[in-house]
Amino acid sequence: MAFTAVAARGSAAEPFQLAGKEPIHHTPGAQDTHDRLFEYAGGHLGFYGFLRVANARISGRVMVGLMDLPDRLWRDAYDDGAHPGNAANEAITEAAEEMGVA
Repeated sequence: MAFTAVAARGSAAEPFQLAGKEPIHHTPGAQDTHDRLFEYAGGHLGFYGFLRVANARISGRVMVGLMDLPDRLWRDAYDDGAHPGNAANEAITEAAEEMGVA
C-alpha cells in the first residue's frame, strides 16, 4: 500500500509532516491520546508526529491505539527512517502473531 510521503521527519524542536499536510504539533489537553503519545515521545516533536501517524493507521485498521498493542521499538523505527504507516502495519502483524490470529 502506498502511503503519503513524509515531507519532514522533524526533530526535537521541529514537527513531523506528511507531504501536502500541515505539520503535526502538540496541543496540550486537546486529546488524552495525543498527550500520552507526546509523553511517550519525551517531548520530541518529530517522534511525536511519527507516533500520531502510526497511531491513526493502527486505530483505523484494528480499532485500538498504538499504546494498546504489545511493546515495540517505535523510536528505532523513527530513527531508522521508516514510514509510520509501514511501522504501524508491522506492529499490527506482530500483535496478531503474538495473539495467534495471524
